[in-house]
Amino acid sequence: MLSARNFSLACFFLLLTALCFSPAPALAADSPRLPKVVASATEGMIILPSGAVIVFAKSNDYGELGQGSIGKPPSAELGIPLPGVTGAVDGAVGGGSFLLLLADGTVMAWGKNNTEQLALGINPKSGDDPSPVPHPTRVPFLAHVRQLAIADNGTFAFALLEDGTVRAWGSAFNGQLGLGTSIPKTPDARGGTRVLKPQPIPGLAGVKSIAAGSDFALALLENGTIKAWGRNKYGEVGDEEISNSPVPVTVPGIDSAVAISAGDDYALALLRDGTVRVWGSGTNDSAYFAGARSPSIHKDSNYPWTAKPVAIPALRNVVAISAGATALALLADGTVRMWGYNGFGSMGLGNRTEYVPTLKTARVPPVAAISTGFNRSYFILRDGSVLVAGSQLIGEANLYLVPKPLLKKEPAQNP
Repeated sequence: MLSARNFSLACFFLLLTALCFSPAPALAADSPRLPKVVASATEGMIILPSGAVIVFAKSNDYGELGQGSIGKPPSAELGIPLPGVTGAVDGAVGGGSFLLLLADGTVMAWGKNNTEQLALGINPKSGDDPSPVPHPTRVPFLAHVRQLAIADNGTFAFALLEDGTVRAWGSAFNGQLGLGTSIPKTPDARGGTRVLKPQPIPGLAGVKSIAAGSDFALALLENGTIKAWGRNKYGEVGDEEISNSPVPVTVPGIDSAVAISAGDDYALALLRDGTVRVWGSGTNDSAYFAGARSPSIHKDSNYPWTAKPVAIPALRNVVAISAGATALALLADGTVRMWGYNGFGSMGLGNRTEYVPTLKTARVPPVAAISTGFNRSYFILRDGSVLVAGSQLIGEANLYLVPKPLLKKEPAQNP
């Protein structure tokens, strides 16, 4: 029989063994020690722990690189520094438009501005589009901002404020701003309408995070429920209907969500128990459902869709999600599971098999955070370096079929 002293020593060594040999948990995506990648199909930026920013873009036709000029960009495949901006903490990118959140809660914007997605309040002559903005410009109508979101096509955007309310602006064609039908709108050059300045979304409060799809949006509330609004042709709103919703509605069946992510036509929700729900369109294939089986999954005109969240089988212990052409799920042990579209090689598996309906594991070292940019996947490693797989910005014919370094570990800053 063990004495009390020997029993205590045994317990100590068991605890020490567990601490030494248990797998290290994945770091939170918002860890201040990690860079943050925000990207869309053709551009993006890396927000460094120091608050500096690296931008990359396929073109500079709208001043996407933020260098103060339009056209003839320097080589920006692997990124160039954004001049004159410090203290960056978050951002959003889409369709040539850039929004950058600073530590003081203010927002800088640059790039394409055809639907007033930069929230600068520019009101051009009737029928004209606002001009591009080639240098970072402070948004005068936003303060106390906690998070930004913009559609991948860049036509509309949102700001989550520190008080848990949300502001919306840009294109209002499909109700994707969540402002209802009575808000004043301005006609645009394509026969649609746009909202020039950020407007509060009525009735939406207690919001924890936001996400924007191609023409719909999501809001995760502090109580674990989800609101959705906008285009609902393929069940993107997740309310078991297929008609557009110009105001936020509750996604049924989810009350313990901790994270959300929106793809072009589908949505992901991470629940507190580490499982994942999906709804919306499978876009020509059922790959985005990753083997999910449910009577609510329909197939019309070769577009599988579900207007009701369904569980993705075999996904457990998930700590982060990202919805792009390729869907990513980061597990607690640092591995990444992938499914969906791989036509650009964004899974980094050495091939470009178009649709992958079963879960695959990324061939990368332990990962701390993930991000997607439609045709590219980003893996932020625990040492702060970044790998990218998928389409090169210099041409879609050039692909990173295996993950390539995009950013080496940022040098430590002198105190």
